[in-house]
Amino acid sequence: MAGVANGTYIFCLPGSSGACQTGWSIIKEQLDSRNRPCNLAQLIPRLTES
Repeated sequence: MAGVANGTYIFCLPGSSGACQTGWSIIKEQLDSRNRPCNLAQLIPRLTES
């Protein structure tokens, strides 16, 4: 599960360390603006829009 609060991404990852590592390996690719066709980096400027 993920969301945005006050212009900040929030990610809820599973409790085990292995599951967190797997989840983070997916999320970190989405925060890289070079990742195509979709990534979260493109949305960062929009997080503070009214």
